[in-house]
Amino acid sequence: MADPVEDIVESGRQLVELLVRGLVDTPETVSVTVEQGDRTTVYRVQCQQNSIGQIIGSKGRNINGVRAVITATMARKGVRAIVEIPYFRSNE
Repeated sequence: MADPVEDIVESGRQLVELLVRGLVDTPETVSVTVEQGDRTTVYRVQCQQNSIGQIIGSKGRNINGVRAVITATMARKGVRAIVEIPYFRSNE
């Protein structure tokens, strides 16, 4: 029998992936990995560098919306969740 917390965490991963894929032009390049700690679950988004602006959105509105949905959804199920997006260093 599967652990109910793992099922909740996996459903959260799928939700993050669905939301982020809806924001970018190349949704097939988006993937989400999960890192579970003692008290917090971290959803790490991987994508192409040119998709970062679309995920963040104007003044961070897109990513803040995704984070709000995930935080609220997972909190209702008793899981503390954080959504992280990749950091790409500019070559300037």
